[in-house]
Amino acid sequence: MNETLLNLKDIQVSYGSDSVLNHVSLSLHSNEILGIRGENGAGKSTLMRLMAGVIRQNAGKREVDPSLKNRICYVPQEISLYPTLTGRQNLSFWAEIYGLHGKAKEMRIRYLLKLMNLESKARKRVETYSGGMKRRLNMAASLVIRPGLLLLDEPTVGADTRSVGIMMDSVRRMKENGCSVVIISHSDIDLASVCDRIITMENGVIIREEQIQNDAPAQVSENA
Repeated sequence: MNETLLNLKDIQVSYGSDSVLNHVSLSLHSNEILGIRGENGAGKSTLMRLMAGVIRQNAGKREVDPSLKNRICYVPQEISLYPTLTGRQNLSFWAEIYGLHGKAKEMRIRYLLKLMNLESKARKRVETYSGGMKRRLNMAASLVIRPGLLLLDEPTVGADTRSVGIMMDSVRRMKENGCSVVIISHSDIDLASVCDRIITMENGVIIREEQIQNDAPAQVSENA
């Protein structure tokens, strides 16, 4: 049985008199891809920010396995790229921020560009990229540190079908490399294609949980 990496017990989050999460309990396991769906305002992004440690609960308990220390990567909907830099320069910047240098940095950048099928665009400025290409590069930047837990909030918004397929394949690859993933999406097709489990939220409450049988293979092997 896979280990529990993150455990939320009876979590409550409020902003003033507005209750956003109501007595939410949830466990995330190692090597698991968990999907979160629900209408706008259901509490999905708040739950993810709580998982990431970006916000704190008003009541309840958040327990994180020590193995995840400094290895949780949270990717919000907003794209965090420098438009006047090239794709490679953006990845190099984030690698340097996280302390990756020299040959190790170059190998990681090369792998990530291949993973996201951006090798031919690596030396082009990001401002020339399509929306889907920006989404792919944004995800690549989040993987520089080799996270143990990757939190993706609507990573495919505005992306074309090809880019969505590439990003979902990269999520499968992360799992194969020992990373657990939580992904928020309004697309049931995207979630069903990669997730082991999907929860549905409504008014700050988890109203349904489904186990998904998914054995689709990833296509890019990691060599960096």
